[in-house]
Amino acid sequence: MSAIDDLLAQRAALVAARASGEFRVLFHSGGTRREVEYRSVAEIEQAIAAIDRDIATLQGRRVTTILPYYNKGL
Repeated sequence: MSAIDDLLAQRAALVAARASGEFRVLFHSGGTRREVEYRSVAEIEQAIAAIDRDIATLQGRRVTTILPYYNKGL
């Protein structure tokens, strides 16, 4: 399995855990079994975002975030 395949599998496990409300996620990569327990949904979302950045880096693209700025003009 390649590094991208491992990251995609980890991302899928995190998304499934977030959808089910579970905070414990089990990862299998390269014959190694890891179990991670997150404290909140926000931590799971941060882990998903970090994996997305890693996948984008390995694929040679960037993840862009746009933060809108509003001004009332007063």
